[in-house]
Amino acid sequence: MTMQKYLNKFVLSSCLATAIGMVSFIQAQDQAPVRAQILGGGGFQPGAAVGDYLYLPAYQILSSLQVQKEVNLTEEQVGKLKEIGKKFQQNAWKQQPQVDWAKLNEAERKTKTEEIRKEYDKWAAESKKLTEAARKEIDALLKPEQLAKIQDIELRQQGAPMLLYGYNNLSEKLNLTEEQKKKLGQQKEEMQRKQAEIQKEMSAIQDKANRAALEILTPEQISELKKLKKEGFRTLANPGQSKK
Repeated sequence: MTMQKYLNKFVLSSCLATAIGMVSFIQAQDQAPVRAQILGGGGFQPGAAVGDYLYLPAYQILSSLQVQKEVNLTEEQVGKLKEIGKKFQQNAWKQQPQVDWAKLNEAERKTKTEEIRKEYDKWAAESKKLTEAARKEIDALLKPEQLAKIQDIELRQQGAPMLLYGYNNLSEKLNLTEEQKKKLGQQKEEMQRKQAEIQKEMSAIQDKANRAALEILTPEQISELKKLKKEGFRTLANPGQSKK
């Protein structure tokens, strides 16, 4: 799949996910605290910052604090990047359908979803324009050596894993020797071995914490917890729901 086809598929999936998943998202609001919401409708604030998270089209890798440090971004640059990201979100939101999904019945939702699907080409073109505009702003803000560093990090984080897992016959396209393929296989096996060890250790830590948590409770509290478990923990999952 080419990058352009991937992007087109991503845009369509995002639009449809927004349409189909909006009702469930709204219903879930009272089940967990939401610090900030980007989507609109029902009190949402498009373009709102989600904590210190940095959202950037084309340069999403810069959302990582580790990458920001490795690229040597200044505080001023990070601040301007947040402004660019917020502006992109606000402009992207304007092209999205303003629909109150909670007020639609099932048949109306299906009809509206189909209407959204038909608007895909227009949204894809507009999304591409917004992304390119943001990219130009970011390119102008960052130094050449910072942009070069970003490319190196992307190659390490995205290109190398594709090579390790043999994505799309990449080893053949790069004309790797048998010795190179052997070394890649060894690296993959070593990585997977260490990942399995870490997962096992994390599971043990989680199990220890779970046991310790239950030991804190009284027998009466343990009994109540068992009752809640039989109810599917619905009361715990939704603190706003009154106990019947």
